Amino acid sequence: MKIKIISFLISLTSLSVFSQEVGPVELSAIDSIAKKYIKEYAIVGLSIGIVKNKESNTLHYGHTGIKKEYPVSDSTMFHLASISKLFTATAIMQLIENGQLSIDEKVVDIIPEFKMRDERAKKITIRHLLTHTSGLMWDNTLKNSPNDTTSTQLFIQKLNKRKLNFYPGEKLSYKTYSNTAFDLLGIIIEQKSGKKFDEYVSENILTPLQMKRSTYYFKDIDSSYLALPIVFSGSSKKVNRINLTGLDYNDLALVTNNELNRKTHNVYGEDYEHNPSGNLISSASELNIWMQSMMESYSNAQYNGILKKSSLSEMWTIQKNIPDKKTSIGLGWWVHQDDSLGRSVFHVGNNPGFCSMLMIFPEQSFGITILCNASYAQKAVWNKMTIEIAQLFVNK
Repeated sequence: MKIKIISFLISLTSLSVFSQEVGPVELSAIDSIAKKYIKEYAIVGLSIGIVKNKESNTLHYGHTGIKKEYPVSDSTMFHLASISKLFTATAIMQLIENGQLSIDEKVVDIIPEFKMRDERAKKITIRHLLTHTSGLMWDNTLKNSPNDTTSTQLFIQKLNKRKLNFYPGEKLSYKTYSNTAFDLLGIIIEQKSGKKFDEYVSENILTPLQMKRSTYYFKDIDSSYLALPIVFSGSSKKVNRINLTGLDYNDLALVTNNELNRKTHNVYGEDYEHNPSGNLISSASELNIWMQSMMESYSNAQYNGILKKSSLSEMWTIQKNIPDKKTSIGLGWWVHQDDSLGRSVFHVGNNPGFCSMLMIFPEQSFGITILCNASYAQKAVWNKMTIEIAQLFVNK
């Protein structure tokens, strides 16, 4: 289905009850920033989460799909794409805390069947996987995945036929980014815990934090609460002149071979073996809980959270720099040093039909997450909107 856009973009704005940490001036400014970019980028649905000094707030705009049946609300769930990697990294650090893993342990010592047509693969460690310095390729996609636990063995078998792009630990750039590395981390979590990856994350991260609705499976979510992927249709590069194509809820199971998946990923249906790198579904309100827990662990060594302060500090410490860039890599988290805003740690998400940003300023006790059901709006979500809102709270 194709429709002309513009008229429906901001037909509804939903605001949570804000605490005294966010006054009317800040609230009005956030609203103005959001609406500006919603109009400029033709955004259909958007959720913003704000955490400041332990107080949690959310704002919501638009609808879950182009039919405008359901307004975006605190209950709306978005595909997080690569923000999912933060939960995988957290699970790994929990196993390290428990003495079940070592950060510099070699993958071949954990997964004996992991082999490649490349002797250098024997040098890959947990640290390399977490920092995108393993030399592994961007993706390792199965043509006919069984989409269950048996797919992990097929995933490893396919790697047996491939070579590394470079020697482990040798380099870091945006081009060395590897979903394959995080999918391997998921297999390691299963090996060490004896549980399915999603079960481990649910039992040890989501449930303890009361993130009760977050899941790796879209079928767990009522259709009225599920943000649907929106993509371009046609060749125009001007957002305000294009048509949009959206999926109905019942179409989601059929995304494997449609227009959304010309490259590598399926949306709401990406196969089981890719859960660790990008399949988590959550909401701005539940990601606020996540950010609150992270910031409390970082600032309070006595806090009984899902990670120790020492683990989180290590994750937020630069492990390797990207030459000539202000962005570096920690353990699973990217680290950025801004001249005016100071240090932030973050991760972005991007899949056909979705983009997302989660950013924390540890020294400022401030966190922001933005979820959107349109990947074409990533410049607004990743950079413009996020930074402009952060400027309202950081160093104030």
